[in-house]
Amino acid sequence: MEKPLILMAATPIYGHTMPMRAIARKLIERGFDITFVSGSHFREPIEAIGARFHPYSGYSDISEATVNTRFPGRVALAAEELGAYDNEHIFVRAMPSQYESIQLALKELKERQPGRKVVLMVENGCLGTLPSILGAPGIKPDAHITIGVLPLQLSSIDTAPFGTCIPPDSSPAGRERNAILNQKNYNDSQELHTTFRSLLASTGAKTTDRLYTDAAVVLPDRYIEMCIPEIEYPRSDLPSSVRFAGGLPHGSRDPAQSFPDFWHELMANEDVKKSGKGAGKKVVAVSQGTFSNAPTQLLLPAISALAKHDDVLVVAALGARNATLPASVSVPGNVRVADFIPFDELLPYCDVFVTNGGYGALQHAIANGVPMIVAGNTEEKPEN
Repeated sequence: MEKPLILMAATPIYGHTMPMRAIARKLIERGFDITFVSGSHFREPIEAIGARFHPYSGYSDISEATVNTRFPGRVALAAEELGAYDNEHIFVRAMPSQYESIQLALKELKERQPGRKVVLMVENGCLGTLPSILGAPGIKPDAHITIGVLPLQLSSIDTAPFGTCIPPDSSPAGRERNAILNQKNYNDSQELHTTFRSLLASTGAKTTDRLYTDAAVVLPDRYIEMCIPEIEYPRSDLPSSVRFAGGLPHGSRDPAQSFPDFWHELMANEDVKKSGKGAGKKVVAVSQGTFSNAPTQLLLPAISALAKHDDVLVVAALGARNATLPASVSVPGNVRVADFIPFDELLPYCDVFVTNGGYGALQHAIANGVPMIVAGNTEEKPEN
């Protein structure tokens, strides 16, 4: 049987696009033809794995480097206010533009290989698939699959609203509490929900009473969450279309091409630990993440707190290639700083991982068996 063509699309942010790129690479190794839609700055890494690249155009073509310029209103915001702003402007309002770019990519696929089936595969932050599912005019893929590269943000009788960080409770009293909180969340979300419905209608799609976070999970033909079930809240009413695939295994991401100058210190310290000739130093990795990555939020407080601990080696990962700390920052003697280190290379040498709680960092820590200190308060991070 002829394999279907696969059209992938992702929000053009590192933590959304790169997990999808890892999946795309493995599919290409299995003989699938992949076309990938993302921000224009991802062309080189996408084409490097053998996929065809189709850039977003217009509103949806953003990046970490341009997001504050494109949306200056977010600069002065923090925590819940910043999360709410990003939910609207980076995710919900990008939907029509994403849909248009996906339609252009579908048109190219159909013209290049008429008659071939096409599967549209997006990550759960990319809402550009929803207009097609809800009947917007245009080319229809043969199936819609959504990959959960963020936590499962789905309402349930067993859970309080996502983002409240309230533990699940399926007891009668717990479900009564959940129902009250979920209804309140639904009511409080109506301003954004009205925007979501209006944008759906602008594409010619039917609207839905579901909040966009629920729609992204429930409406596709298949929703695949990239984690083990045990790190998600249990939901007795989980739709049958939802599957858990586990996190990306080792070898799914690009290996490091080079290592920081201090790498030999980590290796030597590990040799001491394994030899039994000494305890070695405890190694603490600190990362602010790749998106909400201002160093003053987590990284600088962490290295300052550990500065006088000579028995601790701190590795501070800045989360972006060529990133540097401000010139005014005095780096303590037990701290080593690198712009970007693949976590699968770093974490095997570490005893603790201090992180802002991004889903990718969480998955890396679990895969490498490293205890975490999680201190994020934006986006989905408090729930991680």
